[in-house]
Amino acid sequence: MVYNALYLNPDTFEVFIDLSYSDAIYYGVTCRDYAEPGNTPQEQAANFIKEGDEIDTSLPRLASVFYGDLPCTYWPYPQDDSHPAPFAEPFRGEGFPTLVLNATTDPATPYSGAQSVYSNLTDGYLVTEVGGPHVIFSWGLECVDSLVTDFLVQDKMPAQRETLCEGVVADEFVPLAPANAADYADLLEAFTAVDNEINYLPEYYYISSTTARAIACPYGGTFAFDSGDTGDHYIFTNCAFSNGFAMTGGGEYNAGDGSFMLEVDVTGLRDGSLTYTRDNEGSLHVSGTYGGGTGDLSE
Repeated sequence: MVYNALYLNPDTFEVFIDLSYSDAIYYGVTCRDYAEPGNTPQEQAANFIKEGDEIDTSLPRLASVFYGDLPCTYWPYPQDDSHPAPFAEPFRGEGFPTLVLNATTDPATPYSGAQSVYSNLTDGYLVTEVGGPHVIFSWGLECVDSLVTDFLVQDKMPAQRETLCEGVVADEFVPLAPANAADYADLLEAFTAVDNEINYLPEYYYISSTTARAIACPYGGTFAFDSGDTGDHYIFTNCAFSNGFAMTGGGEYNAGDGSFMLEVDVTGLRDGSLTYTRDNEGSLHVSGTYGGGTGDLSE
């Protein structure tokens, strides 16, 4: 039984299958770890869904993680106590060194599991991020990245068997843009909100070769984007992330120097032509004409 990923071509709206991706190994391993009560897959599925009621109530935005294991109720394995599912012997990695990476706040694979795997290794190294996400390598944390890179590229082992790297539990909360542009204190606050809306937009944040390149803005108009050799490019067509602040124009993110820039004409509460920039150190600047006057703000 193999599950392949389905994608939608944003240009033709045709569905195609990515044969390089499969969930089969995930379910083949996970579904043998536990069984739901019930004598048939249908009864097990009903019990599984019922157990999800409490999660829907207490953690509604995280419920999808729970329901991702629903296929396990239909996965073939021995289902009675007299014929328990066989488990392999603990992996020991005899003959070669093994790195084990995990975060203490990993939301998907409990840290106790990493400790258990590490305890059975004959030549193991445990790299722990205190706090941290589900995957800790290649997210810019030098403590983790340098150890893994040296291990993979230079065949260099960590200096000690267990390494602790300080991480964070969650990034600082970023609020949505206000519904009404009249709630902005000034133009710099307005463009900072636009900056955040773009960078945390799921279609943009997870941009890939198969994702759509344009979205409808919350209060009218469209926002289009694409990636090039030097960075990302934007096109706004009457795009309003807040009612009363519609933008038409363009912008870009420069991957070389880390700068972000927008040049747009604005209509709504007031009309104007404005330029907004954010440099690689986070300094903000907006200038241009707005509401019949000129403006120049920095932060």
